[in-house]
Amino acid sequence: MANDQIMAGRVALITGGGKGIGRAITLELARAGSDVAVLAARDLAQAETVAAEARALGVRAMALVADIADDDSITAAVASVAAELGGLDVVVNNAGASARARLLDLAAEDWDRVFAINARGAFLVGRAAARQMITQNQHNGGKGCAIINIAGASAHRCYPGAGGYGPSKAAVVSLTQQMAVEWAPHGIRVNGVSPGPIREGGTGWEAREPALAAEVQKIPLKRAGEPREVARAVLYLAADADYVTGQMLILDGGSVTTWYISG
Repeated sequence: MANDQIMAGRVALITGGGKGIGRAITLELARAGSDVAVLAARDLAQAETVAAEARALGVRAMALVADIADDDSITAAVASVAAELGGLDVVVNNAGASARARLLDLAAEDWDRVFAINARGAFLVGRAAARQMITQNQHNGGKGCAIINIAGASAHRCYPGAGGYGPSKAAVVSLTQQMAVEWAPHGIRVNGVSPGPIREGGTGWEAREPALAAEVQKIPLKRAGEPREVARAVLYLAADADYVTGQMLILDGGSVTTWYISG
């Protein structure tokens, strides 16, 4: 099999796949030959646009909407993907929420919302996917499946004003390890990617560009990352990392090795 089609014959579900890093991940997997399901929280049209981009790359693609913090909703979504695309081999838990405030000012409702999407959502999506994957592996000789959870550099190093975001992503790191330990016997590898500063359109980066440009000069590689760099890390964990599980790949230009964010 040609390296550029290393994911041929596989089906991947990407939450939050309709924009930014999620879109980059979706298209990177599609370029590698994977059929893809683009899951959005609300904007089906946006998800369908990315699905159409994936189809133009020669793979099958579908778009769907689900609430990842709702057990019934995500269970139905996973079943829909498996039925329409013929199974489920890779899941990327990319959807996320943030609440930028210092803890003394952070509303309890915002804390709950961030944990519901980032931690509970990753758990529910991962569990629903694992149940489907285990059933598949019992019938296909255990070819193996992969789950990749997107955390963040703030899960590994705190900075003022991160509010509930950093703690929720730290929960994702621990969840990744727990999933890896419990699901390895079923042929499921679980890893994660923790991106640092990424120039991602639609996230408010543009408005803070002058300050952030100065901040990234303080990290070892002296630049921000790009969405496709995150996507390539995900592709590695999905396709090539057969002996890797329970690990977090920190993709941050070396920022966690030094202090660089001003708060």
